[in-house]
Amino acid sequence: MILVFTINTTGPYAGKPVEVLAGSTGAVWWGQPEAIARILNGLSLDTAAALTNMGVPADQAPLAVAAIQQQVQTQLVVSAMPIQDAIDLAEFLVHATIQYVRFSPGGPTVGGPIEIATITKHEGFKWVARKHYFQARLNPALETI
Repeated sequence: MILVFTINTTGPYAGKPVEVLAGSTGAVWWGQPEAIARILNGLSLDTAAALTNMGVPADQAPLAVAAIQQQVQTQLVVSAMPIQDAIDLAEFLVHATIQYVRFSPGGPTVGGPIEIATITKHEGFKWVARKHYFQARLNPALETI
């Protein structure tokens, strides 16, 4: 089992490691979350607001969202997922986010080369795909999975 922690720089837990997905398998994401939320959860992050706009009482909207999500979400991340599938899924989700933001109103806030690394029990941290800032002759070949 791999433990994942975040360290926030502001707020009540600033500077303190906070465990993410404690005791469970899943995915977490930050930044531009809408595309991944729609893919993994089956719903927009604005679903509760939309339900409220349609007349659902504000205190019941989150419960309705949770009930709908239980019906429509697809479990793509599982504990027995092969590492290559996890890599491919992560790359797909990042690419989907890049394209979603590209075609959404507003400025392009996501883009560029996708860098991927894995952290496994037996191999530790390992780059899978990494952009190069220097000429190829200055970058030794990266071992990939």
